[in-house]
Amino acid sequence: MTNRSSELHASPVLHVFEQEGGWHWGITIPRSAGSGFKLIAYSETAFGGESEARLDGSRALDNLPDDVGHALA
Repeated sequence: MTNRSSELHASPVLHVFEQEGGWHWGITIPRSAGSGFKLIAYSETAFGGESEARLDGSRALDNLPDDVGHALA
């Protein structure tokens, strides 16, 4: 049986943040055991602004396989 709320909960989430003078992004999914989140992708370079980081992170999120939340959980 599939629980719809757990499917939605396992969806990857984009986070955009400022760190050490630049903007970065990371994509997380909930951990399958315990609590917290698992980082599955991140920017390796800093961006000059939040919108640039969000745009690049959104592209990365859109290019993830559809089942990444279940495969990596």
